[in-house]
Formats: sequence, structure tokens, C-alpha cells
Amino acid sequence: MLCAIQDCYSTRMTVTWVWQPLAWAGLRVPSGIGHTSPPMNVPATMTCMDPKTLAYYTENATEIARRYESVVSPVEPYFAFAFTPGARVLDVGCGSGRDAARLLGCGYDAYAIEPVEALRHAAMAVHPELAGRIDEGGLPGTGDAFGGEFDGILCSAVLMHVPDTDLLDAALALRRLLKPGGRLLLSIPASRGDLLSGDRDANGRLFSPYSADEISLLLERLGFGPISRWENDDALGRSGTSWTTLLLERRSGSQQRPIDQIESILNRDRKEATYKLALIRALAEMATQEARSAVWSRAGTVGVPIHRIAERWLLYYWPLLAHPDKIPQSRAEAAGGKPIKFRSALSMLMEPFAQQGAYSGLTAWHLARSSDQLDAISRSRLQGALRSIAETIRSGPVTYSGSGLGAGPVFGYDKRSKLVLMPTNLWREFSLLGHWIADAVIVRWAALTQQIAHRQDMNAGVVLPLLLAKPEATRSVQLARTAYLEAGVSTCTWSNRHLKRTFSVDHAIPFALWGNNDLWNLVPADPRVNLSKSDKLPTSELLEESKPQIVASWDVLRNRLPEAFDRQAHALAGESFAMTGAWREKLFTRFREAVEFTALQRGVERWSANGTADVTLESLVEA
Repeated sequence: MLCAIQDCYSTRMTVTWVWQPLAWAGLRVPSGIGHTSPPMNVPATMTCMDPKTLAYYTENATEIARRYESVVSPVEPYFAFAFTPGARVLDVGCGSGRDAARLLGCGYDAYAIEPVEALRHAAMAVHPELAGRIDEGGLPGTGDAFGGEFDGILCSAVLMHVPDTDLLDAALALRRLLKPGGRLLLSIPASRGDLLSGDRDANGRLFSPYSADEISLLLERLGFGPISRWENDDALGRSGTSWTTLLLERRSGSQQRPIDQIESILNRDRKEATYKLALIRALAEMATQEARSAVWSRAGTVGVPIHRIAERWLLYYWPLLAHPDKIPQSRAEAAGGKPIKFRSALSMLMEPFAQQGAYSGLTAWHLARSSDQLDAISRSRLQGALRSIAETIRSGPVTYSGSGLGAGPVFGYDKRSKLVLMPTNLWREFSLLGHWIADAVIVRWAALTQQIAHRQDMNAGVVLPLLLAKPEATRSVQLARTAYLEAGVSTCTWSNRHLKRTFSVDHAIPFALWGNNDLWNLVPADPRVNLSKSDKLPTSELLEESKPQIVASWDVLRNRLPEAFDRQAHALAGESFAMTGAWREKLFTRFREAVEFTALQRGVERWSANGTADVTLESLVEA
């Protein structure tokens, strides 16, 4: 019910110049742009509406109103679901006034706008109760209809008359008229059987071929959240015509889509250092690999231990600081000013290992820590580095991330619990898209470093491998293998085959997926079985069948390396384990969760001990 107008005739020449660069670039200029005078015989105030559509509704207003009034509104059944009792609701493109009158009759404080003068007159003739409640207006030129600030908007059978060049402005107009938390009920054609060519029907009316999914996505990108969707036959009984009705809610400024919050931090926030990227990367990785470290609050927030974020930062920045050419990680550092806050503390930790392999002995340090062989000085320096990093996290990116959003900081910090706080929906986004976010952040981190270090002629291609560097898997595996040999382990975890001294140590969750060398993830396996498993994940059935062997291997490693095992298990499980009690059952549950979530989110092939791939991702989702 009706109709599209552009802002007004007086903006025509401005619109022409907005689109002129497209023509200069050799791109298609949308039809209808560039008029400098109104079509003949149409009032200048109405030329913003598609002329043929306007002409049809103007000439046939009486008959159109009669048809609309002859049938029950197809959207009326959704009023009670969409709008709270007594809500202030605007009907945009009200046509005959049928729906606006029904809203008023149902107890809503209803108002309406309609761009076609003849239809406004028809509406008043049929529904005199709308006196003072109906006015001129359409999309996108709604103006400040009745002062705006509506609790709800009805926009039934209107958007298909809006040209695609005006669709964004139309959506912004609807958003502007709604209060935060207000609801939008709209319908568009799902199919039509009467279109001829050029998106017009036999009467010349414009029917832009928008799909419901396209409209929903546009509105979501503008801060709306989808609530429900319905499919309906045509109320007028037209063959081949059906409708989709959507219900959406305008989020408040603080309810910006979580992925947009992340994107804004990455793209719009000013970055004096690489700290914000490091924080986003750490949270993305923790959400997928240490989900149980999160502390959920009834206040709608999730807290993540700052010391766990600091542990990841230490591994991120170690290779960067180890490079023979100084790689600045802040603009001040690049200009010869103050170094990043923890450079000194981390450099002191690195010093004893500097000659012990790649990246100033990263693997040697990691192996010493995993085998509980750090000396007292290195332990003290480690704690000092982690404290310095944690303070940098708290006073830097936690405090300032989100400055480009205009809605205040995204994160908070609780001193008592030492948790970094964020809205639950943001943590949910990290949990669902963490591996994609982490990969994207690494690339942007390399690019930002190149930008920061332009005086040093630093190239992103040099930085990227450093950001991907991890302690070598082979040496961590050797640590576990030694423990298994000394304990006399003789059974393959996955096949129950007898093991010889040449057995392999398998990453249960493949290193290619997580880059994880934690002891709980390293299990003894027959070399042929290990080769068959490769980078696949064990099936659910195999995990259950192998539980006794997995738990037995944990016992061996925990007895041999208790401090390292408990620290790493704590990261996975989100809790510390006593040396007695049900720690095995709890850890196995978290281990299974990690495998299943990784399989579903990454689409990884599942594997059983006979070497046959298990169910597909699709069948897992269906189950």
C-alpha cells in the first residue's frame, strides 16, 4: 500500500551531482537520476515518486481504496505479537487507511502517512476516526512524521515501490522514526504473477524485485534485529502473488551488532599501538579454545581472566621482540620515543634463552616451562612480564577499545576478580566466528606494523611469519613421549594396538587446527594409526571408546609434570583441579566439547580407528 517518493524536487540537481562520479568512472548511473525539471502535469512536490506509479494510484484511488477495504488486512493477525498494548504506531503508506483504522480500533495510538493525495482523501472518507492522524509523506521523504519517536511502524506493501537508488534512504527513514527498541512490521511480495518487463506490471507500477532476505540483511546492517517471519497468500486472491511479512526491532546504540563492534575496533578506532589487535586476537582464540575460562554474569556480561589474555600476548610478542631488526609495535616506539610498556620485562625473560634456537629460544623456553624446569630467576621474570602485560591490557585496549563507535568503551575490568568484561553477545560472536576473526586480525596486525614502522622500512611480509610463530611441536611432543616411555605405556590410544618403542605421539586436536602443544592434547598412538588420522578429528564414538586410554595418558603426564599439566588443563577446563576427586571426568567432558565444537565450526572431517571418515558436517548439524 503505497508508494515511494524521493526527498523532494528541490534535491534533484544535488542528487545528479552525487551520482556524477559514477558516470565519470564508467559505471551505470541508476535510471531516473539527473532530471533537472519535473515531468509535465505532475505537481513539483510529488515528482520524487516514480511518475508512472504515482499516476496509477492518483487516477485509480477510489477503486484501489474499495479493493483494500473489501478484504481483511493480511498483517492484522500480527499486530498483537509485534506491538505492545497502547503503543504509538505509524502506518507508512497507509493507502485506504484500513490498517491504521484497525490499529486505532485495537487500542494503539495510531498515525499514518500517505504520499498520494487522492488516497488520503479516500481514507478520510472511509475512516473519519483518522482525522488529525493522517498526513502527507512517504519513503524516503517521511520528514519528522508526527514528531517521530514511534514504538512501532507498519510498512505494508510499500518497499517494492521504492527504487533501489532510494532503498537505503528509505530504510534510514524508518530507523529514524523508531525509538530504540521500537519494532518494524513490514511486508513485501514474495512472488508476483503479473509483472511484464523492467520490474513493472501491466499498469506501469514499479515493483522492485527485493527479496525478504535482502531487505532483512539491509535492516540488520542498520542496527535492526530480526524477530520473526511469516509467509502469506495474497489477500486479494491474485494468482501467482504471495507475500512475506517480517518483524524486526531497532537496537539501541549500545546494541550495535557484535561483529560490527569488532569491525569498528579493527577499522575505525585510532591505534597508537598494536594492543587492540592483540586483545581481539586473544579473545577470539580463547573463545574457541578456552571457552570454559569465561565467567558468565546475570548482569549480561562475560568475564575473561586477564592473566589468560596476558599468557597469549607473551607468545604473540616474543617473536616480534626477538627479530634482529627492531620491529616497533607503537607509533611512539617507531619515532624513537617510549617503547611498548612491557618490552623491557619481556626482553629480560627472553635473555637466557636467546641463543637456544629460533625466535630467541621461544621453543626452549616453552619446553622448560612445560617440563617444570624454569629456574627461580626465570620464574620471577615470567611473573614480572605477565604482570606488565596485564597492566598494559587493562590500561590500554580494555579502556580505549570502541572509541570509534560513539557509544563508549566496549570492554570493562573488574579489579576484584581480575576479569576483562564484555557484553554476552560480543563473547558469543567470538565463540561462533573466533577462528575467522583471529585470522583476519593477524593480517591486519602485520599491515598496521608496516604502517607504524614505515621509517624503519618494515614490510608486512616480514611481520606475518612472526605473528604466526609458535613453539615447535616436535620438541613438546618429545617431552610427552619421554614421559610415556618411562611409564611403560604400551597401548595405542585410538586402536588399542600394542605399542613398540617407536610409537608416535598424536595431537588429539590436530596442531594444524589449534596449534596446541598442551600435554592433555598429546596421546600415544601407533605410527600407522597416527598417519591415518593425520589432521582429522576423532569421531564421537571413538572418543568414548578411547576414554580409558586418554585418561590413563593424562595420569602419566600429570604424575610426571604436575605443574605444567594443571596449568594447561585449567586453561581448557576453566577451573583448577585437585589432585584427587573427579578431575578426570571434568577434563574429559571439556576435551569432548572442544573436539565437537571444532568439528562443527571448522567443518573438519571425522575419523575412526579403522581409517574410515565418519559422518559429514551436514549430518552432524541435522542430528
